[in-house]
Amino acid sequence: MKTERLEQILSNFNHKKVAVFGDFFLDLYIHMDRTLSELSLETHKEAFQATSLRGQPGAAGVVTNNLAALGAQPSAFGYIGQDGFGYTLKNALALNGTETTYLIETKDRLTPTYTKPIMKEVDGVNIELNRIDIINRTPNPPALNDSLVDHLKQALLTHDGILVLEQVCNDGCGVVSPLLRNAISKLTNHYPEKVILVDSRHFGSAYRNVALKTNLLEAKRATKNIGEHSITLDQSDAVSASQECSKALWDLYQKPVFITLGEDGIGGIDNGAYFHHPGFITAGPIDIVGAGDSVLAGIGLSLCAGASPAEAAYIGNLVGSVIVQQIGTTGLATQEDVRQRHIDYQNQIKG
Repeated sequence: MKTERLEQILSNFNHKKVAVFGDFFLDLYIHMDRTLSELSLETHKEAFQATSLRGQPGAAGVVTNNLAALGAQPSAFGYIGQDGFGYTLKNALALNGTETTYLIETKDRLTPTYTKPIMKEVDGVNIELNRIDIINRTPNPPALNDSLVDHLKQALLTHDGILVLEQVCNDGCGVVSPLLRNAISKLTNHYPEKVILVDSRHFGSAYRNVALKTNLLEAKRATKNIGEHSITLDQSDAVSASQECSKALWDLYQKPVFITLGEDGIGGIDNGAYFHHPGFITAGPIDIVGAGDSVLAGIGLSLCAGASPAEAAYIGNLVGSVIVQQIGTTGLATQEDVRQRHIDYQNQIKG
């Protein structure tokens, strides 16, 4: 991509209204210090002592955070529980520039939370302990699903595009249910001018009429679930496999597909033509937490700003390469980060 074209797309980022519909999680980091541990009189076990708490938006919240950092006006569509975790999550979203008017607060659901304890050991080294997941394990009440469908219709009327992030593996226990998937697939025909991009960990093959963003594992899973369209994947390399998956999904949906490939970059398809952007070679440690969600933000906002699917994939690739170099957090990428990474990436390709 030429720098002039990148600047044209970035200039359209500002003030784009993008709805993020999906599973908003709280990432709760609990920092502890082993030297402060006490012996519990009740259990005679070590009682860990917290020194600080850090709550930040995860999953769909990573998408809204990056949309805001890139200059857009994101809105959160989903639900949280009427609990302390929900209070913390909603405040954190608002603080980072996300509109929370359509974030339903309900006593019937828990606020999904990834609790991440980090222990500072006696030698000063920080060790991340077992994550504790708090998620809903029963289907949503029908009334809640109906309200979410109503909000979906409102989002299509008032926003430039909708990004759907489906994180929960138990169908109907997260924000996205079969009812909502069906509504999304039907409404796309009524709003062909709107960007609708779906990122579903487990149910990509259940959608119709929408663009898909997946990683390679999710793309392989989706192609195995499309019945007579199933294919035998070339496992020799990630790019070849992504090309086969893209073609199979295009044949079924006739919509753009984006497949992230880790260090191999990103591949995809539009109008039946495959495209691929190699990965940016990073030096030093990387942290992939939040990278896929950030790529979704970069691609989705670029499409809303008038980019072609191949151009949007290029920008999403740049965003992801920035995020993986931010250690110990889900990360943010700004327009300036994208500009600098574009320069570095072009130099790397020439080299």
